[in-house]
Amino acid sequence: MTFYATHHVRNSFWLKSISSKKAFYSVNSIQMANITNRINNWIIFYTVLLIAWIAIVVMALESLLPNNANFVTRVVEICSNSVSDLNIIGVFFMWFLMSIAMMSPTIIPTLKTYEDILESGGKRENSFWWFITGFLSIWMIFSILMSLTQVFLGRLYMLNDQGAFVSSLISSGFLVLAGLYQLSAYKEACLIKCQRPFTFFLQNWKSGNSGSFNMGVSIGLFCLGCCWALMALAFVGGVMNLAFMAIMTFFMMLEKIPDYGKYISKPLSLILIGSGTVLVWF
Repeated sequence: MTFYATHHVRNSFWLKSISSKKAFYSVNSIQMANITNRINNWIIFYTVLLIAWIAIVVMALESLLPNNANFVTRVVEICSNSVSDLNIIGVFFMWFLMSIAMMSPTIIPTLKTYEDILESGGKRENSFWWFITGFLSIWMIFSILMSLTQVFLGRLYMLNDQGAFVSSLISSGFLVLAGLYQLSAYKEACLIKCQRPFTFFLQNWKSGNSGSFNMGVSIGLFCLGCCWALMALAFVGGVMNLAFMAIMTFFMMLEKIPDYGKYISKPLSLILIGSGTVLVWF
């Protein structure tokens, strides 16, 4: 009797041990798959971002391109000629490329928070890429509107070949307007949402691919409310002006850093208002 009891206990222990090992390896394999998937997501994200910036730099430095760079030259022509020729497709492509290159870096903290929530909460029904698609859909609509605006202004001969305002008075008005918007309550409300992504997700979480897309749209709208005026300054600095895009991207990234963004937003408003005031006299 004792032998059978002991044997039964040993078998139970052996089975539990095997079950525990299977569970351990199963959990580890899931964790490794999640880590691999996360790394792949970021590799693709940064690759697309790098390609967008390389394309912009190439377009900005088109005069230095070799004559045999046929494919690159063709891409450059689509965007560069559109500035003066007012080709609506080329203008849209140019604005959307600018939006991807300039706005994607500003949501990196939000994307990291989003992925942390997905990983820690086991929310596998949500999607990293559907979230980004929702975000970019807002900037695609913005690009369409800005394309139409540029074509309209161009046909009124209000823009030069670089896509900047011919009139310094209008340019100064845009600078002052952007500076005043930096001080507005609406700008601050949108900026707070961008600076506190965890709070945003806590209050607005939606499950599934459609939920990921909707959250991307929501954060895209807040991002648009935060940055549209700075993006519109392209009509002052010149559309596809490399220096302008780099400076604006830098400031928009700094603005969205929690606790420190306020030290960027308000001084930037004074710089813009001051620049607009000075420009009136030139």
